[in-house]
Amino acid sequence: MIFRVSSLARARMGLIARRNASSQVPATSALNSFASGWYKAFGASTVSYAAFLTVGVIAAELATNGLTDMLWEMNNSGRTYAQVDWSRFDVIDDDDDDDDDDDDDDDDDE
Repeated sequence: MIFRVSSLARARMGLIARRNASSQVPATSALNSFASGWYKAFGASTVSYAAFLTVGVIAAELATNGLTDMLWEMNNSGRTYAQVDWSRFDVIDDDDDDDDDDDDDDDDDE
């Protein structure tokens, strides 16, 4: 069976084609040129797209880690292990004098 397209159907198809053509984004728009450039650089092959995703995830993780550490340090200033002044907790050791006295005592007993 051979399909014959009526003139009414052809006119309807032409009207739809003209309507779709008028709603397309012009090729000179900034978004279209950006998307086209991105696709040519990263989306054209699976390998380049996977590399783009891998590098993007690692970069996002590093940025998130740096931001979180910065916020933590700002909110806990002076209270973290690295920031505590441990010299305040040093005990002055006078055990040297006691050791000398103990040695002398042992010599007297002999």
